[in-house]
Amino acid sequence: MPTNSLPNGREGHILDYHLDASKILAPPAGGEGEGFSPLPLRNLGPGTRMPVDVFIKCKTKDQDQPDYILCCAKGQVFQRDWHRKLKTLKVPWVYFPLQDIEAVLDYLHYNLKDLKPEECCTSPDKAAIVLDAMLLWMQHFFMMDRFRTGPKLEMALDCIDRVFEFIKGSKAYLSLIMEIRHHDEYLFKHSLNVCTIGLAFLNYLGVAGQEARFFGVGALLHDLGMTQVPRTVLQKPGPLVDEEMKLIMRHPLQSYYMIKHLSTLPKDPVIMVQQHHENGDGSGYPLGLSGHSIHPWAKIMRIIDSYESVTSGRPWRAAKSPKDTLWDMRHEWEKSQVYDSALLRAFIKFLGDAN
Repeated sequence: MPTNSLPNGREGHILDYHLDASKILAPPAGGEGEGFSPLPLRNLGPGTRMPVDVFIKCKTKDQDQPDYILCCAKGQVFQRDWHRKLKTLKVPWVYFPLQDIEAVLDYLHYNLKDLKPEECCTSPDKAAIVLDAMLLWMQHFFMMDRFRTGPKLEMALDCIDRVFEFIKGSKAYLSLIMEIRHHDEYLFKHSLNVCTIGLAFLNYLGVAGQEARFFGVGALLHDLGMTQVPRTVLQKPGPLVDEEMKLIMRHPLQSYYMIKHLSTLPKDPVIMVQQHHENGDGSGYPLGLSGHSIHPWAKIMRIIDSYESVTSGRPWRAAKSPKDTLWDMRHEWEKSQVYDSALLRAFIKFLGDAN
């Protein structure tokens, strides 16, 4: 793990190290290959005592590999001047060792207790802090079998409650969600986007309480089975061959098998995860269900999943505008009734009312 301390043994004092924008050329995200994970700077408030060592990722033009410069040691208070300097240098991320991910997640979750719904309603940055915690939770939940327990699921439900409070309290909720929906690598970003758009749509439909929170956690986990698909397939820049497509089409069932044992998760979100690629005309997968055989939550997910995927793009396909995407979805429904007609009309109206 290529880490560096600051010169003269003065660990954690970033102002004592000569940093300039020309040295911070590494991409803001990534780092997992070097044993680190990114954390947006907004989560490090001045005066916060750090639960882990945090680093800056630096890479000059003549370097093959980046350096990780210690900027605040575990147990040290993050100084206001350090925070100001990083913002001045336009450094949006710090990094922490992947081995400390549980401590960071506990730290983020604890910070949510002091975050008031009205702050989220008026500040995209405040709302994004909730989504940062959800994103890191997903990374942990997706990649570590031992993390898939009831108590860890409660942490996600708490985050979802806070997102839903933010959505209900803000007249401009959807525009703020769209502003903060771009996060990490595709799989996690897609799941987070689907969850937040789904919660906003459920609020529009008048759905709240336990039903909304369990829909939200199902939306977060709907593509969990994709972690069983090789990266070479997920990131392939061209069209998939039949065998590769079969791997993709297994993911709803794999997601279902990976979460059905969670005793704290009721059956509705589990069924939604299993059925989220079923089509109204019976042409979907994995079960080929149609019409009333498809769970109502799965019908909602089918619409939101399609919309988010197309507007975000894929390695082999450029993103489309929301208007063109909705037009294509309407045309697809007229041709083959893939989507539930009443829900699709409501979703189009929901997006129209939000703009």
